[in-house]
Amino acid sequence: MYCSHSRRSAVDLDGLLRWGDHVCHFFRSANDLGEVLVPYFKVGLELNEFCIWVTNTPYGKDRAASEMRAAISDFDRRAAAGQIQIFDHGEWYTKLAVMSTAERIQAWLSGKDEALALGYAGLRASGNASFLDESNWDDFQVYERAVDAAFKDQRILALCSYCMDGCSADAVVEVRRSHAFSLAKHHGRWNLIEMRRHGLESSAAGQLTRSVSKGRELRRVIEDQLAIYMGAYHERIELKGGRVRLSEPQATKLAVLINELVTDAAKYGALASHGKLAVQWRMVVNGSRRVFIKWTESGTRTGGAFELDMECY
Repeated sequence: MYCSHSRRSAVDLDGLLRWGDHVCHFFRSANDLGEVLVPYFKVGLELNEFCIWVTNTPYGKDRAASEMRAAISDFDRRAAAGQIQIFDHGEWYTKLAVMSTAERIQAWLSGKDEALALGYAGLRASGNASFLDESNWDDFQVYERAVDAAFKDQRILALCSYCMDGCSADAVVEVRRSHAFSLAKHHGRWNLIEMRRHGLESSAAGQLTRSVSKGRELRRVIEDQLAIYMGAYHERIELKGGRVRLSEPQATKLAVLINELVTDAAKYGALASHGKLAVQWRMVVNGSRRVFIKWTESGTRTGGAFELDMECY
């Protein structure tokens, strides 16, 4: 059983990511890609990192170079010097197709070593996975999981782009489990979200839990579970309620429950079609402190409401 937890938050991508991070994000349009990838690589160039950008539809190589040129004044000089290399997916993945997963991982690690030897601070990369279909999906997720393990503690950053409209609910979950983090933007801030298996947290995750032992805001717990979908379908999701502080055990229990509701909604309900989702909550104090949460899906044939009430302490 899985649930999501915020690990880092920032207004800009600068400083949000750290060496060894393997991050996924979901997009719906070329503009979504540009909003993430242009600042991502701009930061990398400014920090003297070696950059590899593998593009695909709907945001191709020419557009990537053009928008980088507008974002950073000496882009052409840096590109000519080889600090950033931009490929279309055909150029890049044709080369990788003949390699085993182990060989692909070694190619990345060797590329990082070469970048360091040339005086760069490390290797920053991104790839658009829109080329995937049923024939190569499983193999690619095996590769993604291998990348996730291999890049830890390396001077490498990797940001992988997946088209939300091309992914089923199960595919979204699988992609998130293949990456240490997912990236989402809400209320003008970028959030790095970790999907964690409930009850089997890593030592790092355990440290995080201890660091927030005083509890979490109910809104943040819900936002964490919906983060990917709020970024893609913000106009279809409404959260409404006052400030409610939960203890850490309550927050964890609620996160697991909301994650199950999100998964069902993405498979069969409002998040799977063009429906709308509203989550409302209110605190009632009458001798005990109880919070009532109402989850309502509308605009779909399976629309309905789910109500939860829990005691806060």
